[in-house]
Amino acid sequence: MRILAVVVLLGLAGAQELFHTVQRGETLFSIARRYGTTVETLMRINGLSRPNLEVGQVLRLPTPAPSNPPAAQPQPTATTYSVQPGDTLFSIARRFGVTVEALQGENSLTSADLSVGQVLKVPTPLAMAPDAPSPQSPSPPEIPAFSNEYDPANPLLQAALKYLGTPYKFAANSDASLDCSAFVQRVYAEVGLELPRTSREQWGTLPVVQGEVKPGDLVFFSFGGRQIDHVGIYLGRGVFAHASTYGSRVVIESLEAPYYQKAYRGARRPDLPAQTLK
Repeated sequence: MRILAVVVLLGLAGAQELFHTVQRGETLFSIARRYGTTVETLMRINGLSRPNLEVGQVLRLPTPAPSNPPAAQPQPTATTYSVQPGDTLFSIARRFGVTVEALQGENSLTSADLSVGQVLKVPTPLAMAPDAPSPQSPSPPEIPAFSNEYDPANPLLQAALKYLGTPYKFAANSDASLDCSAFVQRVYAEVGLELPRTSREQWGTLPVVQGEVKPGDLVFFSFGGRQIDHVGIYLGRGVFAHASTYGSRVVIESLEAPYYQKAYRGARRPDLPAQTLK
């Protein structure tokens, strides 16, 4: 029988450490999906600077989470919130289970600056949203087929992987930090295509994907329930790269996760030269 993985259990101080031996045809994407983690996490805990793997290479896996569930936290129910000393858009978004982008759109904010006492409208988080969208909300489409193609030599995908781990910051567009649409804009600039700056502009100006979503397509989300407020780049094999509010950095995650499927609104295809997407 072919051995797919070698799991080593170390009982030091009651900890359990897991390892995986790389098999022919495996990638960081496939291994991350198999163990329910992310490419960025695997690269970080193994000290990898590149996503390349060799057959027989042993990778350390994330330590499994404790079996005891954390104590339930009370869910905020307010639809408005008064800014307190020390609050940031990120801390408020985390508290109410929404994204920074959703707060920005709901309150027409053009910067991350807040004032003590400022009253913010808080969008209904997805977990509490009604099944039927409001008249202003984009209707959730049926989840399309996502291509299983993946070409690590694709210049666009190589450009996206270079940004893994770059810190997320609201409205940022620099070498030190990025927001979601700036990440997309910079990746496409590296392959010679200029895109609009914001996720809503990208959604509104690029051609709609008809049929299967393929590597290089932009995938869009609406976490606030009203307008497009997030974007990422589809990489193939069911995963996408994006500057994540919750991850606080550029990460790779699965589009099959219910959280993303519920917020998914569709895909757009930038008009790249054919050789770029081969």
